Amino acid sequence: MSPMPEHTSTRLSIIIPVWNRWDLTEACLRSLRAHTPGNFFDVIVVDNHSEDTTATALQPLGESLFGERFLRLRLLRNEGFGPACNAGAKAARSPMLFFLNNDTLLTENWLPPLLKAMSSDARTGAAGPLLLYPDSDRVQHCGIAFTPSLRTEHLYANFPASHPAVHAKRTLQAITGAAFMVTKELFLACGGFFPGYRNGSEDLELCCRIREAGRRLEVVAESRIYHLESQTPGRGDDDPANAALLNERCKGCFGPDVHRLGRRDGYEMALTPWLESYLVLPAEREQALTESLTSPFDAAACWSMLQKEPLWHTGYSLLAAVLEQHGKFAEASGLRLLQTNFFPMLPHYRQLASTAAKAGNLSLAKQAVDKAEHVSSLLEDPGPLIKKAAGLANWARKAGEADLQRLYENWLRDLGVL
Repeated sequence: MSPMPEHTSTRLSIIIPVWNRWDLTEACLRSLRAHTPGNFFDVIVVDNHSEDTTATALQPLGESLFGERFLRLRLLRNEGFGPACNAGAKAARSPMLFFLNNDTLLTENWLPPLLKAMSSDARTGAAGPLLLYPDSDRVQHCGIAFTPSLRTEHLYANFPASHPAVHAKRTLQAITGAAFMVTKELFLACGGFFPGYRNGSEDLELCCRIREAGRRLEVVAESRIYHLESQTPGRGDDDPANAALLNERCKGCFGPDVHRLGRRDGYEMALTPWLESYLVLPAEREQALTESLTSPFDAAACWSMLQKEPLWHTGYSLLAAVLEQHGKFAEASGLRLLQTNFFPMLPHYRQLASTAAKAGNLSLAKQAVDKAEHVSSLLEDPGPLIKKAAGLANWARKAGEADLQRLYENWLRDLGVL
């Protein structure tokens, strides 16, 4: 293994940790070359001891695409995401680092907006692109938000990429490590990715350390990258242990913010019977959109309205029902899936299961049935939910979060507890 050649013109090191899935790595590297003109960057692929074609095909493809600016690091065993990224950063000779998952596809002009964001404001400590689902051009990631129970979620996931809320500038507590730009100096000063995690939460701790250093985090919506998301086998298996470690090491670093972020964009928070929080339109906006529909029903106009306002609850029900009446179950199941993503309600899961089955999508139907059964099991014993809601209502009162306090107290009142 030869060291990374040092080039005075090299300003950026792109670090890609991989483990097997050569098909993803090959597509990622080819898209990187196709959409990243110039030779001011180098590419470091850290191989977590892959056992597939990666072991033999990576070096020749990398050299053919990037020449001497390509470096392959092969680790002696599968160290995981964080340690692999740290190894790549240690080998990097550039002042700027960009960590990139191999289950990504770059798009035209992805890089200049990120570099501009990092150089135009000294307060910016790290920046990431807008990550999109490749089959729909809908949002996969435009920032990480925290629910009142401190569960993480991707803000505005499944919104159309062009939606104004997606492009709004906002203060973020965390962004994903799947595509993450930071200076090498700050990365090392923050300790890199803490190696105690196993493929999860290490990016959250790094964001915590960057914010503790007085720097801010940004998602640059003008930079777009497609992300297949969680393609590594076993991804998510260690989430409980990772969450416990994060809470131990970063206690107090993160606070609930999804309700504030949503409120700024004109949305409100709602709760499911099992205390899952989600954003909704204010009742008057929901009603105004529904009343604006013309008669007879115009399916195309309804779909257009849903692109402009993805949280228009009634629109999904109306349009899906019309599609189902005409036997267009595949299209209807897509709408029902979006509806459950935005509005996690038990009747919606059951309707999705029925529609997906009629469309012949048995996998999606099973997922919906499994979710409905899981939710039903949670509702069998309301005791833990009542205790949780009371605790969150009390926290909201002490924190001066009047809207959240009312939300949880109303939930308790509906159960006859208050």
